Amino acid sequence: MIRSASTALRQQGRTPNVEEEVIGADSRLRYRLIHDRLRDALERGRIAPGLVLLEGPVAKLFGTSRVPVRKAFELLHEAGWLLTFEGRGYLVASPDGTVPEPVRLPLSDSVLGFDAPAQPLELAPVSERIYHALESAVSIAIAFGHFRIDESAAAEAFGVSRNTVREALNRLREFGLVEKSAYSHWLAGPLTARAVAQDYELRMLLEPAALRASFPALPLESIERACADIDRAVADPDSIDADGLQRLENVLHVDCLAHARNKKLLDTIDHALMPLTANHAFFSAFRLHPDPATLAEHAAVLHALRDRDIDAAADALLAHLRLAQRRTRERLKVLAVLPEPELPVYLQRIA
Repeated sequence: MIRSASTALRQQGRTPNVEEEVIGADSRLRYRLIHDRLRDALERGRIAPGLVLLEGPVAKLFGTSRVPVRKAFELLHEAGWLLTFEGRGYLVASPDGTVPEPVRLPLSDSVLGFDAPAQPLELAPVSERIYHALESAVSIAIAFGHFRIDESAAAEAFGVSRNTVREALNRLREFGLVEKSAYSHWLAGPLTARAVAQDYELRMLLEPAALRASFPALPLESIERACADIDRAVADPDSIDADGLQRLENVLHVDCLAHARNKKLLDTIDHALMPLTANHAFFSAFRLHPDPATLAEHAAVLHALRDRDIDAAADALLAHLRLAQRRTRERLKVLAVLPEPELPVYLQRIA
């Protein structure tokens, strides 16, 4: 994984530009929604095998352009839900693995197996998009040092009010990504090996306990769905990008723990999840895919939950966290020897 990051950087001939991660965020929001809606219908067998899916008609149903539809189709193809063929578009794959004959029908909500009509996709609220942009920028910056976040400069950069920026920063503070000084300055970083070790120490103590507490109320259907997702990822790691890995991490480290009744326990864990955010930034910046070992560790936890063996699941989660701590510290070492990336003007280095 370390060699992959360095190679990616050399091939690009530059350090990653944080603003490039923000550009196109609106499109990513759309393709995720389209992908998830179609995948849900496919998983439930609501779409006939062999049905030909075309970008234009699906884009019209969702009230969007073809670009996010194309990306959603590509992800579904990589996951084996859709097949290419000699004609235009994609074929819905057959459950038995055979290649079905093309079926060309006018695409509608009912043909696509939707329980309700597809609603035109609206962009997330401005504050939501700014929150994700700030999260991405700060997550990369803190690996390179200590920074002050200038509210006024951020408001000008995003073309919004300071109140909107402040709202996003307050959300980031809840997750421990930024803090406010005694002089009301917003500060972030540095993400040191010591800070990472402390976060993981907390998580190793608390997450297995939270998993045990959550387990009795954890729906079997959710576990089976998570197992299906991780099994597909294990079979084809290159189909999982940074966003896909973050979703898998959230399932394991957030969703599977969410049924614990002790909310103070869950809040403490949430405040120690900064390494997950930093890892997402690392994978995004270098366009990396997860290593098979990480996915196998996830699978061990989820499979044990599916088998109703909570002791094995808790042990596997602890083992995963120990290995994840080592990998995260190795990534910090890689970043330490690289030039500082181009950062937004509102992030001002503190000497």
